[in-house]
Amino acid sequence: MSRAYCYQCRRAKVSCLCGRIEKLPNEMFIYVLQHPEETGNPKGSAIIAELGLEQYQRWVGEDFKQHEGLNKLLNDKSGNLAVLYPAEGAVYLTEDWKKKQGQSVKALLVIDGTWRKAKKIWELNTQLHNLPLLCLQEGRKTRYRIRKAPQEGYLSTVECIVEGLRILENCHDGYQPLLDLFTEMIDFQIDKMGKQTYLKNYQKKK
Repeated sequence: MSRAYCYQCRRAKVSCLCGRIEKLPNEMFIYVLQHPEETGNPKGSAIIAELGLEQYQRWVGEDFKQHEGLNKLLNDKSGNLAVLYPAEGAVYLTEDWKKKQGQSVKALLVIDGTWRKAKKIWELNTQLHNLPLLCLQEGRKTRYRIRKAPQEGYLSTVECIVEGLRILENCHDGYQPLLDLFTEMIDFQIDKMGKQTYLKNYQKKK
């Protein structure tokens, strides 16, 4: 017998996120290029931004060169669009950068996938390489306790989105409900897998 499924947040009903957060009126539009394997992934975090932000668009795929929506965006708003992804050549998104160069940025494009899949999307879609490329400063601590990152300081998709919005919109404590729901989601997943499984697979060995 199949489990009941929520087609809005793409999760089993038992872990449904719908109704847990109200949409927030973000000024900076968020566009997400999502790898197909992330759609419906119970560990995925981008869905929280989708449920919690008014100005949000998600497109699913790997190669977006012929994607009508993305190509229209690039043609219409390339001068106001930046990519938030830690590829080679990315500059740190800081208050200083915003003051000097970021006033024209009205939208952020974020890649959602495992680190390997996100890198593949970045490499395939060379049409993005002419856009301003930004990354977050090192030293941030992720709440993402159930996924492994290639190195310390890497954040989940929703955490990156929140950090980007806070800097670009000058709201240092903004969008906290997204992070609170993300923490609840992680706690639920840890409880579901059991403490021993979590400690074995995700807890760092000292």
